[in-house]
Amino acid sequence: MEKQTYEEIHDCLIKPRINPQRRKDKVYIGCGAGFGGDRPMAAKKLLNRVKELNYIVLECLAERTLAERYQAMASGGDGYDSNISEWMSLLLPLAVDRGTCIITNMGAMDPVSAREKVLEVASSLGIHLSVAVAHEVFVNESGSGSLPEKLVNMEGGVSTYLGAAPIVACLERYQPNVLITSRVADAALFLAPMVYELGWNWDDLELLAQGSLAGHLLECGCQLTGGYFMHPADKNRNLSFPNLLDLSLPYAEISSSGEICVMKAEGSGGILNFGTCAEQLLYEVGDPSAYITPDVVVDFRGVTFQPLSRSKVLCIGAKPSAHPVPDKLLQLIPKHRGWKGWGEISYGGYECVKRAKAAELLVRSWMEEAFPGVSSCVLSYIIGLDSLKATSIGNHLSSWRASEDIRLRMDGLFQEKKHAQQLAKEFTALYTNGPAGGGGISTGVKKEIFLEKQLSRTCFLADRGKANRSQ
Repeated sequence: MEKQTYEEIHDCLIKPRINPQRRKDKVYIGCGAGFGGDRPMAAKKLLNRVKELNYIVLECLAERTLAERYQAMASGGDGYDSNISEWMSLLLPLAVDRGTCIITNMGAMDPVSAREKVLEVASSLGIHLSVAVAHEVFVNESGSGSLPEKLVNMEGGVSTYLGAAPIVACLERYQPNVLITSRVADAALFLAPMVYELGWNWDDLELLAQGSLAGHLLECGCQLTGGYFMHPADKNRNLSFPNLLDLSLPYAEISSSGEICVMKAEGSGGILNFGTCAEQLLYEVGDPSAYITPDVVVDFRGVTFQPLSRSKVLCIGAKPSAHPVPDKLLQLIPKHRGWKGWGEISYGGYECVKRAKAAELLVRSWMEEAFPGVSSCVLSYIIGLDSLKATSIGNHLSSWRASEDIRLRMDGLFQEKKHAQQLAKEFTALYTNGPAGGGGISTGVKKEIFLEKQLSRTCFLADRGKANRSQ
């Protein structure tokens, strides 16, 4: 067995594709995961049910999970999604056999190490495959005109929302079985194989807008096909339990002309209709006339959905906005925000709210004894009474008496770790020092990282391919 490694570095300026080849008239792209906590078995079901899939995208990275990976890597742990072994062990045999390419952003802060882990899993399964990586690097200017011996992956944890171009470059150069990325805009993960397979170019803005619409609809997985949708109070959303249990992850059929149909597996449960599509269309959209991606700024105002069957919806009307090409990319910079401490405890039965209020006052008082002034950093609320903060209930006794099972939650954000630890200790003391009938205490302490945002005109990308194919 011979291992081959390739590498190329270039800036993130999008350059026109030279004579792009149309490889297919239609491409089929599935969503195998819509967030980091999604279900690998659901992705395997989609692969089993939809044999025409050319690509399956595992979208497992959010700003929250990116911050967690940065924190883990800074502490000596994995900078990539630690669940990648489970996903690949389950999906690789069927995906490689079918010729379905897996694209995933599970590389997070360390996609190169994620590639090595995938190759390790593949070897253990006796599978020969190639894995490509598209990710951001930092290049020190030496003035020599040559590349440095060692590139730094996302220096200081800084990461940029990349577009589809580096993924397309990897597909062109390596035709990999698996393609791993760092932080890439969600819709771009899906747009890239469309551009590659259908022969689109970067100035085909109408096509890019439609492709980005498809990616945006697919990116949250089962939210498009009935997940996070069922509600007994609405007859149009009251799915039965067996129907909800058999949700299908979505996939899309995209033609070279930009016609898009989103779909779910035939005979599966869930629901795919105007309502689910419209709900997902508006997800995380600030201005529908200017939905910004690194590849194109899209105008969603004219989008319409035409159900063709119970499992297929035609999506039309996405257009490039008035200013369709973004001139900057969004960068995320990890910042230490302090230390978070928290605690929860349940109370039930007669006057449970009064007991929870007494517990809150005790913890705050004990905190003041240990560290005067820090209790002002603590937020308290009662789950089951006022946790949604939807209305101001004050001390309305009828609301208190109607609550028969509640849970007190206290969160503190402190500059010093010892203060967060003290909150967890004082909360635990409620077991023997607090009101009667409390139980199920849980506490925690963690370093709080937030991602500061800025716009940048430049970044550098690395395209790398590695294979463990038999010769």
